[in-house]
Amino acid sequence: MTVDEITTIADEILTRYLTASGYARVEVRPGYNQSDEPSLFVVAHMKPGAGVTGGKESNAANAALWLALREKGEERFPYLDFDYPDDEAFCDEALGDEDWDVEEDA
Repeated sequence: MTVDEITTIADEILTRYLTASGYARVEVRPGYNQSDEPSLFVVAHMKPGAGVTGGKESNAANAALWLALREKGEERFPYLDFDYPDDEAFCDEALGDEDWDVEEDA
């Protein structure tokens, strides 16, 4: 399947399962997983203020997406991730670890 076809299906599925959780749009990137198997990396972009999606909703969306793609002949597994625009960036500065790679007493 093409990325456009997969994106269309993913958007339909995620809209059905995640609209109440603040779903906004989907992004699909083909790639390889940690075992070097062809895979799909699907990112559900959420609306600002959406909060964290419940496990029941995210698992149902992931299962429905996988089943819908398999029915269309897609063999690559879709790894579903969520992007919340309100999440703060996690970085060394936030931890006060700006010099983490500098040896002590060097």
